[in-house]
Amino acid sequence: MKKIVVLLFTIFTIFSLSACSGNSVHEDLQANNWNVVSTKGDAYSANFGKDTVTFDLAGFPFGYSYSLDEDETKIVFQPSEGDESIEYNIEKQNDEFVLTATTEESREENGDLTLTPIGQE
Repeated sequence: MKKIVVLLFTIFTIFSLSACSGNSVHEDLQANNWNVVSTKGDAYSANFGKDTVTFDLAGFPFGYSYSLDEDETKIVFQPSEGDESIEYNIEKQNDEFVLTATTEESREENGDLTLTPIGQE
């Protein structure tokens, strides 16, 4: 009986630790500054705050509000001027994030994006 209790406690502890150790996408985005490379050939940097992101293209910063869906599989960028929002599917691959445009129009205008933490190129 004692072995069963110890086994159950061990399994419970492992599940508890593994659940606590994973950061959310939102936390991961805020934890780093990012190099952004577009399939259109553009490259710039990004810095995510709680609900805003600042992109810096050759010393010209521009910002968006952003939000993630509940499952953290979609990210939506909303320009401050009220222009149309830009939606991407977001997927973490190792230390990078791959953002895939959800519409062909967005893909043609902005491309798909790969975010790599600065310093891990």
